Amino acid sequence: MDRRSFLALTGTMPFLGFENFINELSSFTSLDKSKNISLRKDPNKIIDLHRSLKYKLISTKGSPMTDGFKVPHLADGMGAFNVNGDVVLVRNHELIPRDGMLNGAFDDPSSQIKDLGSRHYDPIAIGGTTTIVLDKKTKRVKKEFLSLSGTRNNCAGGLTPWNTWLSCEEDIDKKNSWRKSHGYVFEVDPAKPDLSTPVPLKALGRFMHEAVAFDKYGNAYLTEDRSEGLIYKFIPKKKGSLIEGELFALKVENVEDSRNWNQDLMKTKNIYQASWIKVDDVDPEDDTMRFDLAAKGATPFARPEGITSNQASIYVTCTSGGKLNKGQIFKLNFLSQQNTTIELWLESEKDDQINMPDNVTIAPWGDLIVCEDNSKINRLWGFNQTGGSYLIAENSYTGSEFAGVCFSPLDNTMYVNLQYNGMTLAIDGNWKKLRR
Repeated sequence: MDRRSFLALTGTMPFLGFENFINELSSFTSLDKSKNISLRKDPNKIIDLHRSLKYKLISTKGSPMTDGFKVPHLADGMGAFNVNGDVVLVRNHELIPRDGMLNGAFDDPSSQIKDLGSRHYDPIAIGGTTTIVLDKKTKRVKKEFLSLSGTRNNCAGGLTPWNTWLSCEEDIDKKNSWRKSHGYVFEVDPAKPDLSTPVPLKALGRFMHEAVAFDKYGNAYLTEDRSEGLIYKFIPKKKGSLIEGELFALKVENVEDSRNWNQDLMKTKNIYQASWIKVDDVDPEDDTMRFDLAAKGATPFARPEGITSNQASIYVTCTSGGKLNKGQIFKLNFLSQQNTTIELWLESEKDDQINMPDNVTIAPWGDLIVCEDNSKINRLWGFNQTGGSYLIAENSYTGSEFAGVCFSPLDNTMYVNLQYNGMTLAIDGNWKKLRR
């Protein structure tokens, strides 16, 4: 059963009693128990949060926005920007028509979509992005509006080096002459005060896109959320533009399969050489890109989803990797622009470790912050550079995943979505106490 079907059937998860909660946390062999029993139970039953932190609800699905539309449902990937001293969030909405047209931004979809004209990409699609402008000090919403409209299943994405947002469609079907094609990446300018005209960046490929991150040389790395998904590299022809360039798929030398489902073909912390296979057809008619490239030697990964960069390295979460299908985190290291290595940085090998990592970011203090997306209880984790971990938050109340985790460029405030709840939260406090 997929995530959307599961959530539609269950709605909420059973309450986890305090005693069971403590017992579960005490079994985390990779965690310091004293840090995690301090998660504070939430009287509002939204999230349980570390005692050194607090949250503020800043946006909720269905609420009116300043442009006359309403906040769409299913917020997913998100980026934070500094625009003239304000914090600006650009937030994806992972919507397709079968989620219900009224779960999008429109009260009267057919009429309002028609009025948008060319600013709405596909008349039968309701995905896209919203932009939230926040006051730096109070976190008060100054403005909230639709910034990309008419795309499908906008899952994650990433920030560009020139401070725009890339929104990725996790959706692809066979091309037809009578309708718009999907499976592309779209660029959104956080400084633009209203709805953008959508332009697909076709050079970045047409496949089941998930997320994007950049290395220090200006190359983009893209993930593909499939059980046999690939990791891609895009080398732009011109710095600061993604209109033209060359697309490649990752091959791990001497490793046929990175997923470790049946045997450990990749060992944790071992260093492997990476090479790149050229993508000849970046805009295929059908969902065939990963199969064509696998036939040429590209290495399959187990649902590569979240991706983030600290310039020196890029981290990739693979949601269903490992013997337990509970997830892996890979690390790409750049020895030079032409020489890249890869290591299996973490693999979940026990039932009490991280379970199905998804969205990911790097905190201002250098730690990896990872969202879970599973059908049990979802948590928000921190990992330091040696692999030590700590819990930041847990959703003990609904089946919703954490998504879109990012940090303000102006302070240490974290922003995150509870997708199925339709909520965007600001989290701040004493992060040092959490990491001791």
